[in-house]
Amino acid sequence: MRHTMMQRTIGRLLEALDELLFPEDVLCLCCDHALGEDAQDGICPACARSLEQLAQAQEARETEEREALPEGLSYVHAAFPYEGQARTLIHRLKYESVRAAAVPLARQMVFLPSGEEEIIVPVPTDRRRKRKRGFNQATLLSQHIGRELGMEVCTALERVDSRRPQTGLTAAQRRKNLAGCMAASGAVNGKRVLLVDDVYTTGATAQEAVRALRAAGAASVGMFAAARAGSPDEEQDPFGLTEKAQNDGKNQEKPDRIYGNWGKTL
Repeated sequence: MRHTMMQRTIGRLLEALDELLFPEDVLCLCCDHALGEDAQDGICPACARSLEQLAQAQEARETEEREALPEGLSYVHAAFPYEGQARTLIHRLKYESVRAAAVPLARQMVFLPSGEEEIIVPVPTDRRRKRKRGFNQATLLSQHIGRELGMEVCTALERVDSRRPQTGLTAAQRRKNLAGCMAASGAVNGKRVLLVDDVYTTGATAQEAVRALRAAGAASVGMFAAARAGSPDEEQDPFGLTEKAQNDGKNQEKPDRIYGNWGKTL
């Protein structure tokens, strides 16, 4: 309880600081054009229509295609295909550290079909990447979804060691790279878990997360992803902002000054 109250207090302080420092919502998160009065969640009307079309396309794809799931995973649903404006939002979030980009992604994720999950568990990132980025993007998505659905968010998964980034690896390489890298706490014991991540590609990350969750006693695991990539080749950085570029300090701009305070709800 004390930990939850502290989190809420910190959240309110961050919201107030964001409102003070970055009072204006200036540019669309997707196209960088000026926002008008009809903008919502930092997205201009044109990009909002494109995102709606992408969501419809992903829904149709999931209806038509039945793909094999990692063992122990009840289902996986994605809000968007990993393309267009959805891809741009994910890269703003993941590579440019634009927290506000999580809002429109999570807003669509709450409409995904689910089971009777009790708690939300974000897929973890390792400490080095979290320190460089300043946050775990899956946690931001989870927090917004949790508020909308009235569900508890539990950071029960952790990375027990660092592995090379998954981007650019084949499906087999991804599975081998992540094997044994996660552990889950007893907080999931007997619980029906909703796992949340930004991108679902080959299922390697989900497979390792499910293994750890079920080993800790989770009763079942379903999954939401912001986007679904058709192949590992799709999960590339169109802006060229690789982990190396971030680590070399080449992406030090404070993007929330450009995109305003749309991220304050997170």
